[in-house]
Amino acid sequence: MTGNHDERGVAGPVSVPLSALEHVDYCHRQAALIHLEATWTENLDTVRGDLVHHAVDLPAVRRRRGTTVIRSLPVSSRIHGLHGICDLVEFTNRTATLVEYKVGPYQPGGPADVQLAGQAACLAEAGFAVPVGYVYSATDRRRHQVVISEALLERMGQAAEAMRALLAQHALPPARNDTRCRRCSLRDDCLPELTHRSGTPTSDLFTPRRLGSWRD
Repeated sequence: MTGNHDERGVAGPVSVPLSALEHVDYCHRQAALIHLEATWTENLDTVRGDLVHHAVDLPAVRRRRGTTVIRSLPVSSRIHGLHGICDLVEFTNRTATLVEYKVGPYQPGGPADVQLAGQAACLAEAGFAVPVGYVYSATDRRRHQVVISEALLERMGQAAEAMRALLAQHALPPARNDTRCRRCSLRDDCLPELTHRSGTPTSDLFTPRRLGSWRD
């Protein structure tokens, strides 16, 4: 699937948002709802996330002791077909250190690492060395180091291809209806109990549901 062209007219892969890498690595149906159906619903976690990002959403440049710190930096990659914004990047000479802000506890090897790898690929294409990055967890109030390895970059590439495939299908994939659904803000839009891939829904559209069932 191609769509981007450089100054020579050479086609590259269709560009996908960096945020989509985390979404598709976490759940294909969630990624399709957000990026194909433009579906978004707020919950406590998403509001907390907005508050956490408030500190880095305003573009700014700061210099200290030989390091240039840039907030809300737009980046892109023609090779990998990516575009988006880095929360915070620290530049020392030709080395870049990424910091991605997340509201929840850090999960080693989780989807946030894939998004960070996408940002690293963009900066590497711009000529910077990006050996490591960090996921800042507002819950833990500290940075967690992520090594930008070849294996992680390969996983990122697979996530980008998966996202492009979803965009080309113009249809929602089935839900998985597992533990990931519990705190998903799109649960009521997704209806995983009815749309999961087994084809045997736990309820049907004509069965009344009990009122007052809280999910916390």
